[in-house]
Amino acid sequence: MKNTDERYSMATCCAGGQSLRSKYGERAPNIQLSDRQWPSKKLTKSPIWLSTDLRDGNQALPNPMTLQQKWRMFQLLVSIGFTQIEVSFPCASQTEFDFTRQLIETPGATPDDVTLEVLSPCREDAIATSVRSLKGAKQAILFLYLATSDNYRETVLQLSEAEWLDQAKRCVEYARSITKDDPENCRTKWSFGFGFEDFANARPEAALRLGETIKTAWGPSKDNPVILGLATSVEATTPNVFADQVEYFSRNITEREKVCISIHTHNDRGGAVASAELACLAGGDRVEGCLFGNGERAGNLDLITCSMNMFTQGIETGLDFSDLLEIRRVYEEVTNLPVHPRQPYSGDFYFRAFAGAHQDAIRKGLAKRGRLAAMPSGLTQMSKGMIINGTSNEKIPSSTWRVPYLPLDPADLGFSFDSVIGVNSQSGKGGIAWLIQQGLGFNIPNELAAHYSQIIKKRSVSLERGLAAEEICDFFLEIYDLKSSYNTQLLKRLHSGFSQTIDMQQELEDATAPANNAAMDISKTMGIDVHCTMASSHVISSHDGEQLSNVAFVQCEIEQTTPCVWGVGVALSREEAVNRSLLLAARRKPGTETPDTKTSVNAIIQPLEVYSFSQKA
Repeated sequence: MKNTDERYSMATCCAGGQSLRSKYGERAPNIQLSDRQWPSKKLTKSPIWLSTDLRDGNQALPNPMTLQQKWRMFQLLVSIGFTQIEVSFPCASQTEFDFTRQLIETPGATPDDVTLEVLSPCREDAIATSVRSLKGAKQAILFLYLATSDNYRETVLQLSEAEWLDQAKRCVEYARSITKDDPENCRTKWSFGFGFEDFANARPEAALRLGETIKTAWGPSKDNPVILGLATSVEATTPNVFADQVEYFSRNITEREKVCISIHTHNDRGGAVASAELACLAGGDRVEGCLFGNGERAGNLDLITCSMNMFTQGIETGLDFSDLLEIRRVYEEVTNLPVHPRQPYSGDFYFRAFAGAHQDAIRKGLAKRGRLAAMPSGLTQMSKGMIINGTSNEKIPSSTWRVPYLPLDPADLGFSFDSVIGVNSQSGKGGIAWLIQQGLGFNIPNELAAHYSQIIKKRSVSLERGLAAEEICDFFLEIYDLKSSYNTQLLKRLHSGFSQTIDMQQELEDATAPANNAAMDISKTMGIDVHCTMASSHVISSHDGEQLSNVAFVQCEIEQTTPCVWGVGVALSREEAVNRSLLLAARRKPGTETPDTKTSVNAIIQPLEVYSFSQKA
């Protein structure tokens, strides 16, 4: 570690002592657009979507996809609803070429409404290979690219501007001659695109000259426009600057109705999605990207984030991400890349709230919307019929989505309620109460929620991790003695060194006493002072309204000591449930918890079997 005198200040200069401004300042071209129109516009329709997962995404993988993996990715993209898919770079390898041929030659592999696009450098030999790979396709896009900025043109291509324009013209005319003008290829509906590599750093007037050259050489029509791809090949400016560049190009290119402006952004500065959204306001017609933002360096635009941003503004995108977890699973298997838990829309933590205040706001928002019983839950199936809450097929009241801290309905992406609330040492009673309600169907009182939340927080701290919804529900059953079959169990009362064993069957004989006298009856039977300080109960019903059982919650003061203890009972009738909860409260030692044993919610016996008072020991 260098001492203070030896270190340079990154705030004022760069490595080697060069000033910050001289090294990085004034990199973007100056766009004079004082009457810019895009800031006052609003997105009202979806762009055309192009997936380049099989090209830009594939080339960025440490281990590129095999033919089988590419095939699986293509099927996934089709199932999502992409109608334009860049499938290969045919001149790069035999695998790329063969995959394109496989898609064309395999009957039914490519749906009639899907257009295959291949990418080619702006060279005659590469163009010829690319066209051969597409032979026989019903419809295809041949997409060339050429560096556009002065830096690339002079440094990489080593061409003058005149030579650069001539190369573009020559290659486009050649591409036309062997595609739409070639009688042997007339059965294919050909479209043509040209990518402006490093457009974001190009002089606006040079980019326009290139666009006019390409358009004239190809000869587009309104029905089949030429695609001009404007790219932030390496993101270098804020999204508003790129929007100005796109609007300048869109407003000044001639025969605009014969041009489809395609937006290709990268995420080097973290602004790929924002740049594409503003570019659409500025005139963009098509957006290119990859699932989950895969791509070189920091990645391409994330097609899921961009399309879901529009979806949550009420714009139909034509893409189906209703089973996003399955899409993510296939993507991770094919690419061997993980999706970050904080990835917008796709990550495990996207919907999850850990903070107590956030959880409480979500719970209240969902309650107001009437969704508490309608979220799909994995626990519903695991409980073997113990509690049946709603199902994702229930009709939800038609209203604008306005739930605090939930930007959209998790069910729209196939997420269950388990993904919404995460419990750790920072969580509050509201979120825990909601998980209990969703997983077990118990509408526990606030006081019980506060009591149980403290237990859960201690457990989270001791385990040094957060707790899943299943664990929280499972532990609730454990803590409040709702797992054992009490019809054959002896109830043991332990308190203040006093131990008394009571025959459960003897207690059941008094179980029909009125609920308001139940505490007195329990005290008389057990020989201890049990005073009920709070009680509530409710019916547990299935989603179709059929009553399954009753649950009761009681808070008791035992032998006039504090703190009070809680009991939870489930039975066929309300009276039985109250008695059961009082019995369970009476056997608890104030300030203690039942032993923590590892059991599963899967092992819970149905309540009509466990809590039937008619069965004898």
